[in-house]
Amino acid sequence: MPVVTLPLITVTPRPPLRITPTDVSSFVRLEQCERFLRFRLAERAGVRFMDDYGVIPQRLAPLLSLSGREFEEGVEKDIAAQVRAVHCAAKYSEDHDRPANNAEVVAEVKSLQAGQSVVLFQARLHVEVEGWLLRGDVDVLRFERNKEGRLHVLIADMKSTVEVKVEHRLQIAFYAIMLERLLADNGVGWESVQIGVLFRPPTAPTTEQEVEVLPPLREAATRWFKLDGVLLEVVADQEAYRRSTRDLVTSPDSTARRIATADFDKLPYCLSYKSIIDDVWKDERTENSAVQKQVSILKGKLMKAFGAGIEIRPETDHYAIFVS
Repeated sequence: MPVVTLPLITVTPRPPLRITPTDVSSFVRLEQCERFLRFRLAERAGVRFMDDYGVIPQRLAPLLSLSGREFEEGVEKDIAAQVRAVHCAAKYSEDHDRPANNAEVVAEVKSLQAGQSVVLFQARLHVEVEGWLLRGDVDVLRFERNKEGRLHVLIADMKSTVEVKVEHRLQIAFYAIMLERLLADNGVGWESVQIGVLFRPPTAPTTEQEVEVLPPLREAATRWFKLDGVLLEVVADQEAYRRSTRDLVTSPDSTARRIATADFDKLPYCLSYKSIIDDVWKDERTENSAVQKQVSILKGKLMKAFGAGIEIRPETDHYAIFVS
């Protein structure tokens, strides 16, 4: 079969380059593997490079685990019981290809009177920022006008985790610049825009956590959403993450713009336990010797291909593959 190279992405004012906040947060989570981001940018640009090989990409497992989906639904239900709330995705029966909610978001904000508030769930935003068309589904948007009529906004992501990570904060920083551009383009001013993460409390917190860490997080969840049993981190130094959005994507010399126009073969990559996992499924109901044989074959091929140590561990419902 002839070698098929990944073509360069032409950077022009029109049409804009496409990327999602999730693409960037995954790039950071995968230790900034540049080839990963190059693939994502090519796919967003409509480059169907896999067709040349006659292969079809396998759909990933659902991003949300069952517990994660239950966590989100529980939080949404609790918030909706306290304040006026609109579920944007529910209008379209959770359709993956549903349209953007830009107009609905702007309309809700413009209709707010002094002293009123509203929460929007899963609002899909399509916004162009500095030559990039950014698309993302925002878990929670809270809008409130104080007694003077000034608009205050909190953008929150929901994570079924007991720890907030850098990539979580980065993702909502992108949502912030998207929302601000949308509001500005529609003549809507604001007093403040804050970002945060709603997440689970630890099941067995330490004494230090109970005394010093958890109380302000519980208080924030109560203050902003009247929630009990959930934690809210309102990011204190959001400017650092906003700078990262510029460094990674929106500035003229950003990392993403450089990667988009680079020859794929010259881009470095990172291969770690975060980038190769869940490759071989394990059947817990039977002792399947054929599966064990395939695991052994796969391990040998990976060791030969990467010249690295390979460890394959049986997990609850799959084999996890780690490269050292």
